This record gives sequence, structure tokens and C-alpha cells, in this order.
Amino acid sequence: MNQMAPPPGPRTARKRPRVSKAITVRNFRIFFAGSVISVPGTWMQMTAQAWLVLDLTGSPLSLAIVTSLQFLPVMLLSLIGGALADRFPRRRLMVITQALGATQAIILGLLCATGTVNIWHIYVLAMTLGIINALDAPLRQAFVSELVPTTHLPNAIAMGSLAQNLGRIIGPAIGGVVIAAFGVATAYFLNALTFCAMLAALALLRTSELQPRRLANKQRLLGQVREGLSFARRTPPVLFLLIATAFIGLFGQNFTTMVPLISTYLVHASAAEFGILNSCLGTGSFMAAAIMTTRGAPSSRRILLAGVSFGLVLFSISFSSSLVLSGLLFFMVGAAAVTFSASMNTSLQLWAPPEMRGRLVSMINLLIPSPIGPILTGAAASTLGVAAAVMLNGLLCCLGVGVAYLYLLHHRRRGTDFEHPVPVDDIIPARSAP
Repeated sequence: MNQMAPPPGPRTARKRPRVSKAITVRNFRIFFAGSVISVPGTWMQMTAQAWLVLDLTGSPLSLAIVTSLQFLPVMLLSLIGGALADRFPRRRLMVITQALGATQAIILGLLCATGTVNIWHIYVLAMTLGIINALDAPLRQAFVSELVPTTHLPNAIAMGSLAQNLGRIIGPAIGGVVIAAFGVATAYFLNALTFCAMLAALALLRTSELQPRRLANKQRLLGQVREGLSFARRTPPVLFLLIATAFIGLFGQNFTTMVPLISTYLVHASAAEFGILNSCLGTGSFMAAAIMTTRGAPSSRRILLAGVSFGLVLFSISFSSSLVLSGLLFFMVGAAAVTFSASMNTSLQLWAPPEMRGRLVSMINLLIPSPIGPILTGAAASTLGVAAAVMLNGLLCCLGVGVAYLYLLHHRRRGTDFEHPVPVDDIIPARSAP
């Protein structure tokens, strides 16, 4: 005898909620396509820049100077960039930063093509690119919230992380092939074209379909920066995120320093094996970014677990001298890093009022990666040894996540809700931004 089907039970109730796909929104599709083309060009130029500096000077010190000049403006100007992103229409400002980036790449390409490039040219243009990036990064991240409704924001940020990590994987590979086949000047010219792709994407956006937002009050820029810092200090869910991010960014996510040190002094890797370890890191990051696109709004638990996992895996790397085991651990640490940063970025933007998103995401750019972290890691490696420095970094990341957790517990006991961001879609903008 046929029996009736049992009623839905706990298994049905535990089914994960459907994720709102940002790719279904026309404006986001266009912006995402521009990013997929633009980001590999940035990594291609970084590869060409490193090759050019060493070809001109043969000096690791010169390469370090160029890297410092490119990232120093991020430390000095990120908060100013965030204030500008909240003060003016973000799409218009992005047109300016993308045009300036293309101009910088064209100038370097012309200098290389004509054989007139000198190391001081690279110093000046590296700092110029650093200034452009310091202004563009908070614009790019905060602008995503204008492309999609808030319900689609977690998926949109995860898709952005996917584009970044895809570019990180394929950009250097394309750059190496282009430099070998056509010369370094071609790599710069191609990067200029990728900037033009983003300019075309911005031009194709329908401004009438952008999410309206309230522009920040026209006060002094430093006053706006102080206003953003004050909001972060007075908002426990935001400060919780920034505490954890500060430790992870300062002691953990300085891979440009740690990966070469681990490869050389712990694994004793060849040049090809060094490339394999970098690929493992990038693949882990990409896989995690892909998984994040299937997840909804992050919980504080996910952020804490990702941060602790990152610290523990980093700690474990310090004991490995095997290429295979280190490659697996690099895959895991890349996955944990992206899970943490994407979840934290999403949660921060969900908690932030729309008119303050630029300033808050600029704090992320200031903390991850921290410009001070590589110096501390290098000093610890010189004093204590590479294994001890990596081990210490992992422990400090776990300590930072622990401090953030204690802060969360303290405010939960006082009744603060960390899991339900403010309903930003219900805020009616006083002035809309075109």
C-alpha cells in the first residue's frame, strides 16, 4: 500500500537560503566584465615593473624602493581617498582615476619603447600609481553598493574578490609571456588598454539604475576623515571587524615578504618551486572566492573561524620544509585569507550607512595589507629566524582574533546585536549621486 510522503522535517528547515545573484543586475554585469579585464593588466604591469627594475639596476634594493614608493601613498592617503569617495559621485571619480592609470602606463610604455627609461622615471611613476591606487581602491569597493540592491551586496563583493584573485593568477603569467615575446613596453601598453576597458564599462552603466545614496556633507576632508573614524569607534560591530582586521593585516597578510622567505629559508625551493608555492596560494584564494559567491551575508562566527584558521595554518607553515606539505598549507592559508577578508568587507559595508561606506572601506585598504607588516616580519626574521618569525605572526593573528572575540562578547552582554546590519535600503537619500 502506498504511503503518504512525510511532511518536511528539520532537513528542509536547514536548507541554505537562496543567494541573490549580483550578476543578474545589468550594471553589475558590465562593471564585473570591466574588472575581469582590468585586474590582470594591473598584475601584468607589476610583473613588468619588477623585471624592468632588475634589468636596469640588478639591485634588489632598487626593487624594494620601487615597491615602497608604490605602497607608501596607500598608507598616507587611503583615508583621504575614502572621504573623497563619500563626498563626490563615485562613478565620475573612477573615470578620473582610470584615465590617470592609463596615462601612467602609456608614459612608462613610451619610455621603454624609446629606450630612454631611467630608474628615477620608475620611482616617480611608481609613486604616481600608488597615489592613484590609494584614491581608486575605496572608490571601487564602495561603488559596488551603488550597482546592486543591498540584498545582492554579499554576492557582489564575493564576485569582486573572485575577479581580483583571477587577475592575480593569470596576470603575472600573461605578463611573463608578453615580456618574453614582445618586450616590456608592450606589457605597459596592454595594461593601458585594460584601463580603457574599465572606462568603457563605466560609460555603459545606466546612471538611472544606480542605487541612490546620500552624499557626505561638504566639510573639510580631514573633518570627514575624523567623522568616519569616530563612527567606527562608536559602532561596536564595525570596531569588532577592524580589530580583527588590524591583526590579520599587520601580522598575516604580507605574503609578498613571507612567501619568498619561507620558500628560500624553510623549503629551500628553486625558482620553479617558488612559482608553484605562489600558484598554490593563488589557487586557494580563487577557490575560496568562488565558494563565497554561493554564500549569503556573513556571520561574526564565520569571520572569527576564518581568522583563527588563517593564524593556525600560518603557524603550521613554520614547521614545514616539504614542498608538497607547504604547497597544501599555502592553499589553505590563501583560502582562509580570502574567506576572512571577503566576509569582513561584506559585513562592514552592510553595517555602514551608504554615505560613509567610502571612509569605512578605506580603513580596510589601510590595514590589509599593512605597509608596516613586511618591515616587522623582515626584522623578526633577521633577529629570530624565518621559522620563528612566521610562527610568531601566526600566533599574533590568533591573538588578535581572540581580542576581537572578547570585545564581541563584552558588547553582546550589553545587548549589542552583531548579526543584523542596519536596514540601509530604508534610508531615503537627501541628495542623490549621479
